[in-house]
Amino acid sequence: MSDKPIAADDLDRLVRSHLPAAVRFATRLTGNSSSGEELVQEALYRVARSWRTFRQEAEFRTWLFQIIINANRDQRRRSNGAPLDLEHSDPKQPPPSERMLERELKAEIAACIARLPDRQREVIVLTTFEELTIPEVARVLNVTEQNVHSTLHVARKRLREELAAYLVEKS
Repeated sequence: MSDKPIAADDLDRLVRSHLPAAVRFATRLTGNSSSGEELVQEALYRVARSWRTFRQEAEFRTWLFQIIINANRDQRRRSNGAPLDLEHSDPKQPPPSERMLERELKAEIAACIARLPDRQREVIVLTTFEELTIPEVARVLNVTEQNVHSTLHVARKRLREELAAYLVEKS
C-alpha cells in the first residue's frame, strides 16, 4: 500500500475491475437491481469527485464499498428507509409452486433484513452475501473487529427470531 494518490488510468482500471462486485453489493444492500445500479452511479460520482484522496492505505474495494455504504445511508435517510425487494434470479426454473414459495421466503427475508438497523444490515450483507472476512468488514465500516462480531451476532439472533416460522430444525 502506498500513501501516494493513484493515477487516473489506474482509477479507470480499478473501477472497471471492481464494478461487478460493486453492483452486486449495492443490489444486495438495496434489495433490487435498479436501486443497486442507481446507488452505484451515486457512489461512482462520489469516487470521481474524491479519487485523489484515495491514498491506497486500504484496498480499493474496501474504499469503494465504504462509499457505497455512505451513499446508501444518505439515500435511506432521505427516503426514510425504503424496504428491500429481493428479485428471483435462479436460472434453473423449478416448478411454479416452488418458485412462488421461494419468492415468498426471499421477500420475508428481505423484509426482515430491511427492518434491521443500518449497521446490522450492512454487516449481514457484507459477511453473508459479499463474503467479506470480519477484518475486511471492520475496515469497510471503520469499526473494530469485535464490533463486527457483536453486531453480526445480534443481527443473526434477530433474524432467527423473526424467521423462526420458516426455519426447520435438523435432528
